[in-house]
Amino acid sequence: MKLSRASIIILVATFLSLMPLWAEAADPILVEGAMECETDLLIKELDNPVEERIGGWRYVSGEYQSIPVVVSVTSIGMTNAAAATTLGIEHFHPIAVINQGTAGGHDPSLHSFDIVLGAKTFDASAWISHAERRGADGRHIELRPTYYYDSNLKEDKEEVELTADPELLEVAVSEAGNYQAGRIIVGKISSSNIWNRQIDRIHFLHEKYGSSCEEMEAHAAAHICRVYDVPFLGIRILSNTEIHGEDFNPATGTACQQYVLTVIKSYAGRKAGKAQSDGRK
Repeated sequence: MKLSRASIIILVATFLSLMPLWAEAADPILVEGAMECETDLLIKELDNPVEERIGGWRYVSGEYQSIPVVVSVTSIGMTNAAAATTLGIEHFHPIAVINQGTAGGHDPSLHSFDIVLGAKTFDASAWISHAERRGADGRHIELRPTYYYDSNLKEDKEEVELTADPELLEVAVSEAGNYQAGRIIVGKISSSNIWNRQIDRIHFLHEKYGSSCEEMEAHAAAHICRVYDVPFLGIRILSNTEIHGEDFNPATGTACQQYVLTVIKSYAGRKAGKAQSDGRK
């Protein structure tokens, strides 16, 4: 069957309009969690899962409701998170990175199952103490910056706090109404390889630096994403809080993953819609 010139033009125009959408869809969202209780549901929800090890880090790629997703099981700690994020970006070229999982509470208004959307993250282990001949008061400190190369400005930069991607944060906020297991707040995530159980220190980090919760990976992942200029958001659910005597509850990891899946779907839909709209222009 011969196609008319007009039909060919329409087919070509349709193909070109869909190219940005397909190109967007081809690149996955990289979702990170350190432990099995933070990643098991995400992996279970993937269609056509493919598991691989890159170095010592585990990645499972597949589709969630036709959305390309890679789940990175980073393992615990700042070094693991930085390495897994670097390898994940280099290998999978994600459109965004979401670092999610459990955390300990710093904000007295929060309880287990409440979620913190990290508008900012900081490294609570990067500090300089005051010059003192005697004593070891952990409150006599000032935070040190995170150092990175800004590829857009072509210069080295340093910042104490790293900010989340505005669009990712906006999408996560828009999905808060779908979460019924607790509250969702926009706050600040404190990261380090330290598990604080001292109430006075928890209050100090919250009152002086505005920390909503603490964990061991988000800021390291945010640091790498800043270097690569990849959109980033940290999402953390309170699994425990010393302030209220609530012990670690692994079920919170499942609740966080369920919420993160709604964020993934909403964010992918928004990016696809923009790509389609741009293709029509």
